[in-house]
Amino acid sequence: MNLQKFFETQAERNKTLNILSNLDEYKLNARKFLALNVRVGALANASKCFKYWQDDEVIDRENILKRYISTLGCILTVGIDKRYTDIEKVQMRPNDYCLSDQFLNLYVDINDLLISSSKDHYITLIEDFLSIGLTIGFSEQEIINSFNSLH
Repeated sequence: MNLQKFFETQAERNKTLNILSNLDEYKLNARKFLALNVRVGALANASKCFKYWQDDEVIDRENILKRYISTLGCILTVGIDKRYTDIEKVQMRPNDYCLSDQFLNLYVDINDLLISSSKDHYITLIEDFLSIGLTIGFSEQEIINSFNSLH
């Protein structure tokens, strides 16, 4: 998947945000990572992949897609902040792990990037996130179209 257009679109959207003036760089960065963790949790919640009990709750695919795209925006923002926008392409590969394991791995990826920021950790985060999209059933084109329509 080519990321350049995603980075450009997200950077333009980020320019419209009114950032709290009392936040220093450390606090702003911490809140962005916390926001990313919260959005990943909301996406996992919407997918109901964590449930180990049986119930009749209906999964809302449109809500999951909306949350997926919102989370992608957070991931792109972190990449923009870290100046990793020269990453042109990443692979969208299916994953053999169950969706629950993929979400748990995503939290590890976020933590790795927070503790030891590197372009390699960021690429792993993006690839693992895109893999979740495939597992959920989103095509590359569906992700592109949804991202473009929301921004």
